[in-house]
Amino acid sequence: MKANLRRILDENPRAVDIESDSARSEPSGDAQLLDAYSVAVSGAAEKVSPAVVHVEITNSKASGRPSGGSGSGFVFTPDGFILTNSHVVTDASTVSVTLLDGRRFAADMVGNDPDSDLAVLRIGALKLAAAELGDSAAVKVGQVAIAIGSPYGFQY
Repeated sequence: MKANLRRILDENPRAVDIESDSARSEPSGDAQLLDAYSVAVSGAAEKVSPAVVHVEITNSKASGRPSGGSGSGFVFTPDGFILTNSHVVTDASTVSVTLLDGRRFAADMVGNDPDSDLAVLRIGALKLAAAELGDSAAVKVGQVAIAIGSPYGFQY
């Protein structure tokens, strides 16, 4: 993990330079690595948050009374395709999506794979902020991952 954090320090100009004189007067070792980690996490959240959405669903059970639920997702194309979890939208009668700026859209499910717990939604909006997908083949066991979302309606 220290090697990954050192790489973050080397690649992020906003991170503390552990070789500088000013850094020597501040906490060293693990404290600096945690500061670098915080910079990396807050930078990732800043970059991805505009693409994060809140997903709300309603469904009608056999009793005929509507019930609902919610979850998170993210825009992955500027023309309104959203990735979310299958368990959030399976059996939904209606799906709506709220963007970071507060706009709310009806969403259509265009793909659902319960085995991988992934679903694709589409909303009628263009020029959306989209998160860039990474290369899962490049991920290594033990590598730090950051989960960013909007669960339970909390703001991002």
